[in-house]
Order: sequence, then structure tokens, then C-alpha cells
Amino acid sequence: MQKIFALCCPILYCPVVMQTKSLKILIMNHSAHDPKISKARLIIYWVLTGYLAFESIFSTTWDFNWLNKGYAIGIMQHLGFPSYFLIIKGVCTLLAAPVFVLPGKRLLKEWAYFGTFMIYAGAIASHLAIGDGFKMLIAPIVFLLITIGSWALRPDSRKFNISN
Repeated sequence: MQKIFALCCPILYCPVVMQTKSLKILIMNHSAHDPKISKARLIIYWVLTGYLAFESIFSTTWDFNWLNKGYAIGIMQHLGFPSYFLIIKGVCTLLAAPVFVLPGKRLLKEWAYFGTFMIYAGAIASHLAIGDGFKMLIAPIVFLLITIGSWALRPDSRKFNISN
């Protein structure tokens, strides 16, 4: 069962214990025992993290209105946000981008992940609040999943612990 789960759900290689009254399922951390899975996990982490950093920089060019002139401002107005919100978002997103890929600065990484999570979760909530269709939710959902995947697959050397 565990091998089947490991093959079907490679993103979930962390110990998870789910308990119900009649059923206990323990999913072991396979990456500690299988170097191929550990290497694959690291590759997936860097692909997701590299894309997250790229997307952070690329979205900043939209926020500052350098690309697609007026498109981001139109979306903000459609959602009911003031246009200066894009400048605040752009600065914060631009500051988060290098933090994702640079070594060290574990607490800053947590803040960068949290901020990015809040941007995409907020975008989803905003589109839902004004009644936009599913088409408008696709991009923020994909970027939210990339953010969560990158955060969940971080190696121990990039995780923040109280003792760090």
C-alpha cells in the first residue's frame, strides 16, 4: 500500500498520520529510505521554486505596468482594489523572488512563502467574492499550488525551526 501511495502521490513524502476511530493510516517518509525518491523530490522542489521565483519577478513587471500596459490595473479595478495596491504588491513580490532561491535566511523564506500564499489565496477569494467564473480562478489556483508544493518539498536545510 505504501509503495502504491508513494508512486501515485510523489509530492506527499512527509510523515502523515490520519486517525479515525476504526482506522489508523501511517504514511512513512520514503525519501529517507530511497535515494531516488529523495533526488526526485529535490528536483521537483527546485523546478517549482525556480518557477515561483520567475513568476514573482515576471508578475512584478505587470504590477509596475511595464508589460501589458493597463491590464493589471484593469483587473485591480474589476476586483475593487485601488491601483496603488499594485505598487505595494510589486515591491513585496520583487523582494520575495530572490529569497526563494538564495541559501540561508530561513525566516525570510517563511515570510516570502506566506506572503505569496496570501497573494494567491486573496486573488482566489477576491474573484469568488465578485462572482467571476472558473476561468478567472485557474491562474491563481495553479500559482497557489506551485507555492504550496515548493514550500512542502523544501529540504531540511531550507526550513525554519525555532532553534535556527
